[in-house]
Amino acid sequence: MTQQKLYSEKRYWYHLSSTLKKKKERLSPRDNDEGFNRTSFEPNTRRICVSPTLEQCLAAIPYGKHDTYTIYRTSKKVRAKPPRDVFDSHLTQEGWFSSPTVFVRVGVLDFEKILTPKGTRQKIISQAASLGFPDMSLKVYKWWLKVDPWKFVNSA
Repeated sequence: MTQQKLYSEKRYWYHLSSTLKKKKERLSPRDNDEGFNRTSFEPNTRRICVSPTLEQCLAAIPYGKHDTYTIYRTSKKVRAKPPRDVFDSHLTQEGWFSSPTVFVRVGVLDFEKILTPKGTRQKIISQAASLGFPDMSLKVYKWWLKVDPWKFVNSA
């Protein structure tokens, strides 16, 4: 999908949370001091960060091998604004919402239950989100595509 279509057409967007658990959440935009998973070199714009796929969300956030994330999707198809000054946005295709938005829980991803494509436990690839290295972000994204995290999602 072209960048222009990504932000101009309505679509479902995904958001991950390590703290929220409800079936439905109305999220409000936050600045960097209130938001989670933001680096100090990102713009301090009030926003809700989203991506078009689970794999892109995972490439955009810091995580550890013992983490559990609730996966949310917008409750309806909506347009997101393109981000600005986010080093890996070309890869994560991050979008921003600047007004409160309703999300529905679609599942939970427990990192301790993730297996490699060959079905054996393996060290989860290190996150790259807070490092500021686009090459590492690409490596993380490709790893998640290969593993297919949806296979390990417990449905809502």
